[in-house]
Amino acid sequence: MGHNLFCGQVASLLLEHIITPWEQFRSWIFSPELNVNPPQSKLQKSPRVAFSAALRDSGSGDIGPFTTSTPLKYKKIFSNYGNCYNPSTGVFTAKVNGVYFFRFSMFNNVSPTPNSVVSLKKNDQLLVSVWDTSGTDSHDMGSNAVVIPLKVGDNVYVELAANRLVFDDGMTYNTFSGFLLFPE
Repeated sequence: MGHNLFCGQVASLLLEHIITPWEQFRSWIFSPELNVNPPQSKLQKSPRVAFSAALRDSGSGDIGPFTTSTPLKYKKIFSNYGNCYNPSTGVFTAKVNGVYFFRFSMFNNVSPTPNSVVSLKKNDQLLVSVWDTSGTDSHDMGSNAVVIPLKVGDNVYVELAANRLVFDDGMTYNTFSGFLLFPE
């Protein structure tokens, strides 16, 4: 008889402290007033801005050196939602005010000199760089990334420093990507 009384008390406690609150929570979280799922119309109105590209679409070899610092033109396009990246110029131009994420990678030249130096720039302003000195191990990579606010018309690009070079081939070591995190 004591065993049945104990089981009844456990069942009562479960109902009172676990099951009933869970059912109340479920009815609240799925209530129409709360509306935890945004309407599809809001999702469809969000701007879609994202791109990813690699330096070469074919061939292999050094790119550079140039006598002046030069934007790199990433020709192999993986994606370009919003068409903000221009492979002819290597420049991303913002069409939406907002906060963006950008990342780039660099593969050090196979040649012993000069060193590889590339920088991410916003409207000709230096943001971040990657530098690698050629040495006994000439196959090095580096990357960098930023989260920055942009206004419509702002330009972002990767620039190869004057008298420097990078190496690329079909393995697509050098990439440049960016996307809108949220509009402002």
